[in-house]
Amino acid sequence: MYLKQIGIVKSREENKGVIEIYNEYKEGLDGIEEFSHLIIIAWLHKVSEEERKTLKVRPMRLQNMPLVGVFCTHSPHRPNPIALTIVRLLERQDNLLYVDGLDLFVGSPILDIKPFSPTLCPRDVRTPEWNNELSKFHKNV
Repeated sequence: MYLKQIGIVKSREENKGVIEIYNEYKEGLDGIEEFSHLIIIAWLHKVSEEERKTLKVRPMRLQNMPLVGVFCTHSPHRPNPIALTIVRLLERQDNLLYVDGLDLFVGSPILDIKPFSPTLCPRDVRTPEWNNELSKFHKNV
């Protein structure tokens, strides 16, 4: 398996940030400004080899949350530290994407970008009660 980095998180202040897409992939951005939201797939480059062995976590590291399997959470500590985050596209300037709702570190390698569409949202979503409690920690983008 081979993954290619297409860009990088250049800056971030609070939840806003700038994603730079490398020039060789810039043409792939044509038309992206017609979408309000994007799905960003990134590599969590700060996760250590030891953290990649983590299989049980408390969601958001909150002690009042149950200990659950890592695949039930958005924890960065997982066998393959790949991030999937949905951001609001504020502006595109050439190969730079100005976004809101970014929860990645500066320097995070960007692996892919996909447009977000309401057709991707299933209507019959079910989540455990502890997950519903986490909603107060998430900002709607």
